[in-house]
Amino acid sequence: MLVGAGITKRFGAVTALAGVDIRVDPGEVVALVGENGSGKSTLSRILSGVLTPDEGMVELDGVACSFSSPAQALEHGIALVAQELTAVPEMSVAENVMLTRIPVTLGRVRRRQLCVQAQPFLDAVGVRCDPAARFSSLRSGDRELVEVAKALAARPRLMILDEATSRLGESDVERLFSIVRRLREEGTSTLLITHRLREIVEIADRAVVLRDGRSAGELSRREVSDERLSSMMVGRDLVDFFHKRTIPFGRPLLEVDDLEVEGGRGPISFEVRAGEVLGLAGLVGAGRTEVLETIAGIRPVVAGSIRIDGAEVRNHSPRGALRAGLALVPEDRRGQGLVLGRSIAENVALGSWRTAGVVDRRRERREGADSIDRLRIRAPHADVEVRTLSGGNQQKVVLARCLSTNPKVLLLDEPTRGIDVGAKEEIFRLMGDMLEAGMGIVMASSELMELLGICDRILVLHDRAMAGELDRTDATEERIALLSAGGQVNHGA
Repeated sequence: MLVGAGITKRFGAVTALAGVDIRVDPGEVVALVGENGSGKSTLSRILSGVLTPDEGMVELDGVACSFSSPAQALEHGIALVAQELTAVPEMSVAENVMLTRIPVTLGRVRRRQLCVQAQPFLDAVGVRCDPAARFSSLRSGDRELVEVAKALAARPRLMILDEATSRLGESDVERLFSIVRRLREEGTSTLLITHRLREIVEIADRAVVLRDGRSAGELSRREVSDERLSSMMVGRDLVDFFHKRTIPFGRPLLEVDDLEVEGGRGPISFEVRAGEVLGLAGLVGAGRTEVLETIAGIRPVVAGSIRIDGAEVRNHSPRGALRAGLALVPEDRRGQGLVLGRSIAENVALGSWRTAGVVDRRRERREGADSIDRLRIRAPHADVEVRTLSGGNQQKVVLARCLSTNPKVLLLDEPTRGIDVGAKEEIFRLMGDMLEAGMGIVMASSELMELLGICDRILVLHDRAMAGELDRTDATEERIALLSAGGQVNHGA
């Protein structure tokens, strides 16, 4: 049994945790939930030895433990699958799986042995690949599952999954949950941190809720519901969660004609009008990100044309797209959207900086402070380094940077990935404000309920080609799923 009592952690003037209590029994799956900035990741990092608490204690089987490193926590049977990948891309899959068990010196024989040793753990998570292959060669979902395999190789008593499902497709999530269920039967505990309420209802034995760094209570399996969890997380009932407003459509802002993307299997055409949200749906690998990145000038246009407000975008580059009135919120906020070692103010200003000229630091800080207020970013001031913010607040900084360019069309790639229910509500509210101001939005998401709740039309992709288009009045989860799998929808049914 693991018990945390009175755990407190401060980062300068910010108190991330204040007297938090938690208990995880053997063979139990406990969901740890709360808004971004509520302290979930901080608590998981304390339990796994990444951080040490300022106050409070951690006990294992009634014995007080003080971990000064993740290695010490592993020795006691606590393994963390972190929110961001910790793998070494240039090492082999086997070396990454056995990373915590690799001797200091390696020879050819040892590498062959590592492949043999890693294979059972790869089999356990359902990753079928050559263990000697380079980690960077794996597809996205398998990379996440290799992180789980690495945790399993430590033979943990407690496995902590910090947003491990946020980058997985539905089939990969089910594979992961099969592992969690098997571990539960074997007596291994799991602490599951997730923003997806459906996952909590599906697999958790209990849910522990944090709010503003403090314990907000817990719910048993019988008590868990979307409504109760949401209310405990944000301190209020969620009404009109998606903030979908009736906004008259204006002129066409984005016109995509016969666009062919790298690796595409057919032309894609659509338009987005002022005040409209177009959704992009499809399974992992369907081409949603490729379409957005091509429109944003990050990938080359193989064929076709893109027009913004009636004018064709001829300088097809990120800068040309930006000048034309496009702004992209990328899926990988840490790798593509932020400079983690810089402040909120500096990151927001990235959208408006010029190659030459003097940077106005006073204006930079003012715009950073305005973004904190407008987007409700949880930070004491605009000089805070972005790396210290929670995932959801980092996403808000990326959004603030894009809005600083006053775009005509906003491209959103998984904008709510890793964001809690309260932060999602705020982002949907902001989207409504942007639409009323005359902006158009294209949003790619793997969350079907979000697409159904916020979009006016949904374009479904399959195998990097158009599979169909659904109006808001015709769209259902079943129809989107059918088109995503390559089927055909009978609109008369």
